[in-house]
Amino acid sequence: MTFQKVGSFIIYALLLSGCVPTEVIDELQLIHTSGFDYIDEDVTQVTVSIPKYIGTDQDTSTNIQGETITATGTTAKDVRAKMDSKSPKTLENSKLSSVVYNKELAEKGIYELIDTYSRDPSVGQRMLLMVYEGSTKALLESHLSIEPEISRYISELIEQNTHHTDLPKTNIHVFLYRYHQDGMDAFLPYLGMSEDKLQVKGLAIFKDDKMVTTISMRESFLFKVLIESFNMGTFEIKLKEEEYATLMNLNAKTRYKLDYESGKPVLTAKVTANGALNEYSGERLDERKINEFEGELTKQLKAEIEALIKKFQDLDVDPLGLGFQVKTRTRGWDAEEWSKTYPDLKVNVEVNTTITHGGISE
Repeated sequence: MTFQKVGSFIIYALLLSGCVPTEVIDELQLIHTSGFDYIDEDVTQVTVSIPKYIGTDQDTSTNIQGETITATGTTAKDVRAKMDSKSPKTLENSKLSSVVYNKELAEKGIYELIDTYSRDPSVGQRMLLMVYEGSTKALLESHLSIEPEISRYISELIEQNTHHTDLPKTNIHVFLYRYHQDGMDAFLPYLGMSEDKLQVKGLAIFKDDKMVTTISMRESFLFKVLIESFNMGTFEIKLKEEEYATLMNLNAKTRYKLDYESGKPVLTAKVTANGALNEYSGERLDERKINEFEGELTKQLKAEIEALIKKFQDLDVDPLGLGFQVKTRTRGWDAEEWSKTYPDLKVNVEVNTTITHGGISE
């Protein structure tokens, strides 16, 4: 490469770099979590959590704490202007990891609030969304003993329950995909307080952008079985009043099959689950007992899955995406016609289980 070409390349690079706005980290307030609370039909309260870097001392092992800024308004621009007036530095969304909506606001509808973030190029598509049963302002202002920065605690709580327990995968991308897709409805993690600790209590179920109900963590496990494959599930089997067993590292997946009876669609959910016994409350465990557990696991999974599907049909909400399963197998699928079919759709549930002996504690 000649010196003339090298010189031209450097000049072009300098000119192009001048077109990109630069941001100095010390001049920014990086928002990690935002919380939205319902005030009335026209007014929303927004609270943001920002990490504050402090010096360490003998009483603390961290140099980060969270501080909050709160403002109310009728529009996003109105709220942002009020927040800017309270911040000594420019507020920035590029590190936003989670957004929390209080239950009352979620019941009114949250699409416009989510859409604002989806249009912001600085916000990642894996940002977490969730519903909280109380005031998000109080939550973000709280100081939980486990983690000094609430935003990090919230994100790690959701991620841990997604990867290692019974919470299905979700983020802003998943929510918007389900919101816009025919034949399925959206869901979000549902959080609340339990003995002064933040806890994932289950899932918030949406019809369009409005929350219509919640389901428990046990139901969330069944929900996860029906929509994605996973291998870290936990499920308790009850035999008698004083006898139970816990399955760990449960592998589960579901495949769907579509048939027609008298011209009407019939969907079959074929559930396969296998795992190891981790805990047993009885006195003796042998092969006969394990076979008994397998039969009871099959029976309980089938009954509880059928009850969950019926619950959603009664509410005319389809977070399991049964409509999508039929749509992908039906030429000329019609959304309006499906809305009439779904509440009475026949769904057969077939369960096949395998239990292995291991890790038992009596």
